[in-house]
Amino acid sequence: MSVQITDCTIRDGGYLLNKNSDPEFIRGIMKGLADAGIDFVETGFLQTNVTGDTLVYANSVDARKYLPENKGRTKFLGFCDNSRYSPDNLDPYDGNSFKWLRISFAKHEIDASVEFCRRAQEMGYTVQFNPMDSISYTAKERAELIEKVNKVKPAVFSIVDTFGAMYMTDLVSIFRQFDKLLDKDIMVGLHSHDNLGLSCALAERMVELSEETGREICIDGSLFGMGRGAGNAKTELVADYLNKHCGTHYNISVLLETIEKYIVPITNTIHWGYDLPMFICGTKHSHVDNVNHLKKISKSPKKFVNTLTTPLNIHMSLLKLNLVLLLVSKMMSKLNMVTNLTLDQKMSKNSFVELVVTP
Repeated sequence: MSVQITDCTIRDGGYLLNKNSDPEFIRGIMKGLADAGIDFVETGFLQTNVTGDTLVYANSVDARKYLPENKGRTKFLGFCDNSRYSPDNLDPYDGNSFKWLRISFAKHEIDASVEFCRRAQEMGYTVQFNPMDSISYTAKERAELIEKVNKVKPAVFSIVDTFGAMYMTDLVSIFRQFDKLLDKDIMVGLHSHDNLGLSCALAERMVELSEETGREICIDGSLFGMGRGAGNAKTELVADYLNKHCGTHYNISVLLETIEKYIVPITNTIHWGYDLPMFICGTKHSHVDNVNHLKKISKSPKKFVNTLTTPLNIHMSLLKLNLVLLLVSKMMSKLNMVTNLTLDQKMSKNSFVELVVTP
């Protein structure tokens, strides 16, 4: 059995920074993770539309300037969303930047993403393959996807809890199907969000499943849980657990020093983690961007936040948010929308103004 960690601080945490961070922050996080011996580290976003943001790259060349001189045993990852990046823009691997490529895709993008995977491999990259919102697939759909995945053989195929809606029973069911049908040489990954407060528990259960089956696994986390919305499993907690139970040797002191130097100072101005809106998103299987959109279109954003967090109003607030997300879900279903798209991509901004924030 082999258990490894992929850290997503720069990428998933990068959403909180609008994909634009101080280069010192980026380099410091990458160096700290490499010095601590974390197995994989995401470097940022590969996008066709490059806007000049520090975490957005046109190709692997753009990411080189942030990689530490001493990488140790750490492998660096380029991340791309299939809908936002084309393999036509990817440069062949030349040994000077990231070797690994993570491809994330929605259910309607499967065939295009499988072809992307194949082309990336031909260019010398090793692929982690991430289907968004794994629990939205039926067992039949998942089996059909795995059949296609086995033909291109990415190094890692992940269970992705896009909306933080996964319970332990979901993980066990999906993992067992993966383990039964997936080529034995393909590692199973786990990427979770902490809307239900289960990210680290899911990670530990994943380790148990690996021990039972012998399947090699890779668990995603981020330093201090830094990530969009409720955040992710905490890299330092996962690493400490693996050190104590699986014989790994991650340097926890270096991880804590990196958090103290680079993450803690920004917590005064940037928020992530479990709260009531994130609870609703998780239980209603809804994207965090829906809540952010509702805040944005409100005539009084402060009032919206207060309404959601003031104890006297909490009951009515939850009912309102619950109702809004239910309506959103029904509207998106009627319009045959995919679950990973945000409201501002597919719906009029005026659609919800009257539903939110009236006390």
